[in-house]
Amino acid sequence: MLEKQRRLEDEHQQRQQRELRESELKRKREPTKLHPKYRELIREYPFQPVRTNQGQFVNIILVRSQLSSPHHRQLYEKYKDEILFMGISSMEDYPLVPPNPYTGKWPADEYVGLFPGFLHMFRDTSVFPSHVKLLLMSQSDFSLPYPAQRMPKKYDFTFSGSDQDVNNDCVGWSSFAKNWTFAKEALEVMCGELGMTGVLVATKDKQNVKACSIPKVCEGKIVQTTFLDQRDFLNYVKQSRFLFVPQVHDASPRVATQALALDVPLLMNYNLIGGWKYLNEKTGEFFHDMSDFRESLP
Repeated sequence: MLEKQRRLEDEHQQRQQRELRESELKRKREPTKLHPKYRELIREYPFQPVRTNQGQFVNIILVRSQLSSPHHRQLYEKYKDEILFMGISSMEDYPLVPPNPYTGKWPADEYVGLFPGFLHMFRDTSVFPSHVKLLLMSQSDFSLPYPAQRMPKKYDFTFSGSDQDVNNDCVGWSSFAKNWTFAKEALEVMCGELGMTGVLVATKDKQNVKACSIPKVCEGKIVQTTFLDQRDFLNYVKQSRFLFVPQVHDASPRVATQALALDVPLLMNYNLIGGWKYLNEKTGEFFHDMSDFRESLP
């Protein structure tokens, strides 16, 4: 009788443990109860969603730019105690005030301490107050192409531009972010002194009629294209010896990691505010300005 009772107790205990394990597994599989306004919020430009490895939304929103409209600020203030808002560097120098003359300005301390955490891109983290939790992580860490077959090298370099300012001969917001004025100086050296060939992507308008002006010494050595889809752009990168990245005020350009994923090294401006972390002695070369540009060329 006593033995039977022990057996029943053991079976009961085993059943309880099994039910606890199943309950725990079920809890882990079930998505977190999502805030009812989450999907509506992430339709607004500054707010980016966060997902689990299984692709499920979680109650965290990344703020990727300044809250430039009263509507966006109102949404943040309304839901900041119900959803975890964190910052992410994704636009120019944000959360710092960008020097781009075509970008709106805000008080210098407005965003650096607004969120409890920030996914940032800075060498110098002293720009943030001590209460902000920091992680050196960029969107470009995840913007990688699928492994691709190598292509024969046809060009010395590729540069990723923007066609937004072509009608103004590449003077404007986007061209400032791409540091186009320096790029033209560098072309004088690369084309004129060294006879290099290259591709200037998205330096022609969408009609393929007007192009940003380039130095005369580059005639016959440079291909200028319209804005390209990813496949065509990456094909040019694969055919180049290096990717030219002259930007300064650009938040970790994803073209840098895309090129590296294709085994194409970088020639990168040391002053680039984001993206510097990808460069070492095996992945490319830094230059500071025209004073050391020639010796940095691969």
